[in-house]
Amino acid sequence: MTSKILDEEFIQQRKQINGIVQELYDLSHSIGYQDLQATIKDLMERINEPFMFVIVGEVKAGKSSFINALLDTDREICKVAPSPMTDTIQQIVYGEEEKVIEISPYLKRITQPVDILKEIAIVDTPGTNTIIAHHQEITEKFIPASDLIIFVFEAKNPYRQSAWDFFDYIHGDWRKKIIFVLQQKDLMSPEDLAINEEGVRKYAKEKGIAKPLVFSVSAKQELEGQKDISGFKNIRHYIAEHITGGKAPILKLQSNIQTALSLLQKISDAMRLRKKQWQTDKAFREDIQHTLDEQERKSQ
Repeated sequence: MTSKILDEEFIQQRKQINGIVQELYDLSHSIGYQDLQATIKDLMERINEPFMFVIVGEVKAGKSSFINALLDTDREICKVAPSPMTDTIQQIVYGEEEKVIEISPYLKRITQPVDILKEIAIVDTPGTNTIIAHHQEITEKFIPASDLIIFVFEAKNPYRQSAWDFFDYIHGDWRKKIIFVLQQKDLMSPEDLAINEEGVRKYAKEKGIAKPLVFSVSAKQELEGQKDISGFKNIRHYIAEHITGGKAPILKLQSNIQTALSLLQKISDAMRLRKKQWQTDKAFREDIQHTLDEQERKSQ
């Protein structure tokens, strides 16, 4: 499953770098360099941070089904129900056991023991018709750190004002990577779907996206095993090539490598200083011993 949405080469490179940084941590611990230990621990956490996907869309657009289909696990990551379940922001992350933690009246952290969540964290937002009440928490806490924002529209009507109002807010302030998804494409004819795809591109271009990316999918078809026609193959390919793979995560790793090299230099400098101090202390002790020996010889 990971090969569909994650870059295996990147995962292996990150694993190797993490091992090297762990050795740095062990070395700093063994020489008692406490100030550096906290910095190295922070670096390890940054290296292992999952990619963050923020999912935005109106109630009834099929966001929860979309998330479940995209992550392609044998568990229901997002609960799907006839009535809207998401009246708060839900941060869905990896955890050893499934539990819900109330962070604030508007935010829940949900942990689940699903391996894909080690690599991709999901922020599932309320429907955009109610989202404006929470936009500050979403934009300040999650948008700046997000790797991808996915706007999910109901394929039959991707023109509702509330969704595009929130798009204006996010795109105007943050200019993050954004893709558009028309969900429930199985309910439309190919001709009508093509018209709405072009309509979304037109809206997005008018709002400043030079080359808007629009994907039409059917979570129902994907979850029922009709993977060749569900549309998820294209969106996963894009994510693997441009978000979880490609240049961006490699540049992030390179930055972490440079940080690790800087930390190694600090450890080397500290060890050289300690060696110099030891040599100075040794010479001082030898000088004292020589003086004592001379005094003893003269007293005889």
